[in-house]
Amino acid sequence: MKIVFNKDIVSLFAIGILSLIFFISFYFFPLPEFKNFSKTVYSSDSTLIAAYLTEDDKWRLRTRLNEVSPELIKAIIKKEDKYFYWHPGFNPFAIARAMFQNIYKGKRVSGASTITMQLARILEPSERNYYNKLIELLRAVQLEMHFSKDEILEMYLSYLPYGGNIEGVKSASFVYFDKAPEKLSLAQAITLAVIPNDPNKYRLDKNVVELINKRDRWIYKFSEEKIFSEKQLTDAKNEILISQRFSLPHKAPHFSYLVSNNYKSDQLFTNLDLKIQTIAEDLLLNYVNRNYGKGITNGALVIVDNKDNSVKAYCGSANFYDELYSGQVNGITAVRSPGSTLKPALFAQAFDLGLLTPQMKLNDIPTDFSGYEPENYDLEFNGPVSASFALVNSLNIPAVELLQKTGFNRFVNLLSNSGFAEISKQKKFLGLSTILGGCGVKHEQLIRLFTAFANEGKLRKLNYLKNENDKGKKIFSEEASYLIAEILSQNERPDFPVELIELAGVPRIAWKTGTSYGKRDAWAIGFNKNYTISVWMGNFNGKGSPYLSGSEMAVPLLFELFKAIDKKNNGWFQYPLDLLTRKVCRETGLIAGDKCESIIDDYWIEDVTHQKTCNLYKEIFVSKNHEKEYCPDCLPEKNYEKVSFAFYKPELALWFEKNNINYNKPPKHNSDCQFMLTKGGPKIISPAEDYEYLVEENTSQEILLQAASNNNISYHYWFINDEFYKKSKPGEKLFFNPDEGEIKITCLDDRGREESIFINVSTY
Repeated sequence: MKIVFNKDIVSLFAIGILSLIFFISFYFFPLPEFKNFSKTVYSSDSTLIAAYLTEDDKWRLRTRLNEVSPELIKAIIKKEDKYFYWHPGFNPFAIARAMFQNIYKGKRVSGASTITMQLARILEPSERNYYNKLIELLRAVQLEMHFSKDEILEMYLSYLPYGGNIEGVKSASFVYFDKAPEKLSLAQAITLAVIPNDPNKYRLDKNVVELINKRDRWIYKFSEEKIFSEKQLTDAKNEILISQRFSLPHKAPHFSYLVSNNYKSDQLFTNLDLKIQTIAEDLLLNYVNRNYGKGITNGALVIVDNKDNSVKAYCGSANFYDELYSGQVNGITAVRSPGSTLKPALFAQAFDLGLLTPQMKLNDIPTDFSGYEPENYDLEFNGPVSASFALVNSLNIPAVELLQKTGFNRFVNLLSNSGFAEISKQKKFLGLSTILGGCGVKHEQLIRLFTAFANEGKLRKLNYLKNENDKGKKIFSEEASYLIAEILSQNERPDFPVELIELAGVPRIAWKTGTSYGKRDAWAIGFNKNYTISVWMGNFNGKGSPYLSGSEMAVPLLFELFKAIDKKNNGWFQYPLDLLTRKVCRETGLIAGDKCESIIDDYWIEDVTHQKTCNLYKEIFVSKNHEKEYCPDCLPEKNYEKVSFAFYKPELALWFEKNNINYNKPPKHNSDCQFMLTKGGPKIISPAEDYEYLVEENTSQEILLQAASNNNISYHYWFINDEFYKKSKPGEKLFFNPDEGEIKITCLDDRGREESIFINVSTY
């Protein structure tokens, strides 16, 4: 029987057998692990700004083909493997030629290693013999099956040895020539092409003469083969080669450490703008040096582009290399007191809740908030002030009052959801002082919060790397954000630096200052359409300075930065469609009533803001000489008239009295009237309701009794646990020595109205 073999079947069978052999060999001889690369950090224009040693202490920088000069690629391929793009990982003709020459000469006179085979040997070093050569060949085929030619060439360029702990053409280019590999001259490119033949012998920083001789021989060969033009090669041969070694770049060190420690990739392409970074570093260092005599040794700042929330400049200290003042401490990631910088967030939240408008009045008078009695920075009080005035002047008491009205938990939840991790952790230990800086925050959290005002209320993460995508989330409305920007861009304010009023070139910005307790932290954070910039000034050892206030120490640098980098002049924020204006009473900020004497315009948010009408002014019956008030039950038959008066809250009226502030007060009620009113009544100012007082045992320590009433009240009657204690005039201070336990305190006015509170007293 005659057997006929089909050639196609035989070919397929042979291919199958070979494939099976390869797959089996891959199983028993898997590719070795690739070496880790040095972490590298690049600026927005792809300039290398920092590199770090690998775990095995090598400078091994990953190299992409588009980062290498065409001359270097051409030189290496022509020198090492001219058929690189044509063979399957090995060159059979080169192998045959090498074997013949070696046998004929009786010694090794030429090799046949392709670039792929050399890469295999670099990945898995071994003794040079025929067996290991066969393994290299197998590895080369494996590499060719797994990777493209360009990928293999990139790995080869990244792993080439250059002597000592230098590996890869990018590492060598920076170490030997202080430049990126795409900027190499032809002489430098040929130099890097020949060093790997014997990297320790031809090290540029040690054996420059031998290296030059080796380079020139290859220049001659390239000339013979017409690889480059004669002029190029002549220039290359005449180029002086200097024996030296440079350090790899280490710019923007705090920024570089931050991204290298928080992102996994070995190549980190960031949004840092080297030009802006250099300006920021210079201005910060010069500013700290100018203020060194004031006991201020450090500062930190961040600059964010509002277009995409990209970080353009990042200075964690004034001088990273200043060991005396802990320059390597990163002030941007440190936990500090924010001072008053959280106030804009509270006011924006109140706008969005419909509780507040810019012209609504808040009381800036001495107030006891359940035992907490805040004071203003200047220790002065302003009486009733508009919300706008309170914010732009950073008044403390109105802010605490607003926090209480808005809801402490609601505000803290806003901050927690906005990335303030420390506040979230300390939530149950915080109180009303949070709004004045009684909490811990990080610099980067604060500037991120302020970028929301510049982005229509949308909070996005700070984008350190290119192509980071973050849609963000709304924490404020567009209308509330616009109001904050309008209020904080006013120039008539106490924290506006006088020397900058006439300074040309400063763009319009909105800004807020902050000063921590003990003057340890000075803040200024500003924004406009283009940038948000935050500045912190202080000392890393926590030492305070009488000059460390936001307005005095941080604002001038903030303005210098805006003037230096913001040249776009793109105008101001777009006016929101749902932000309307209306007529309000100047004295209350509420919708003007019929009796309001002074009317002004105010903003309000459609379908959000309250619709309360002012009722400050009320008409009452008074005698012709305005000395008595009459109620319907004691109204005489004649000699009276109806007159409009302002009826302020008792605590505010009391403050007016104490500060000799005159206003058109309603007269006292007719003393002959027997009718007892039941509405209204005294307002107990001290002690604070539901507050636990701690007094020292066996002492005469006393607690203050004080209450306010309307002007038509002559006397207060005080009761302790329903027993009469003393009589006083409205606003008069009394004291009593308390017993331990729960105590009921009642204040009764001479019109029969009363208020009662309960306090707890403990002894120690």
